[in-house]
Amino acid sequence: MRNAMFAATMIVVSTTCALAAQATVNDYTQAQEDRAKSAIVRAGYRPETLAAVQDGNFFFTATKGSEFYQVTVAPSGKVFVSTGLPSQNTNSPPAG
Repeated sequence: MRNAMFAATMIVVSTTCALAAQATVNDYTQAQEDRAKSAIVRAGYRPETLAAVQDGNFFFTATKGSEFYQVTVAPSGKVFVSTGLPSQNTNSPPAG
C-alpha cells in the first residue's frame, strides 16, 4: 500500500511539472514584444503600456499626440487601432 501511494504521488508530481514546463498562449519573448512595439511606431503611434498578450496578439495602450488609443498587433504584424479612448480629467472626482 505504501509503495502504491508513493507511485501515485510520483505520477502526480511528474505530470504537474510537465504541465508547468509547457508554454501557454499567453507566453511571449522580448523579441516578439519589440517587434510589436516597432509595428506600432511604424503605424505612427507611441506604445505606452502592454495590457495583455494572447495567442500572439499584443494589446497595448498607445498615444498619438495627446490622445490615447487601444492598439492590437496581430501575429502577422498588422496593427489595429481603436478610436480614441476617453481622456481622463484628473481635476474632477470619479464618476459614481
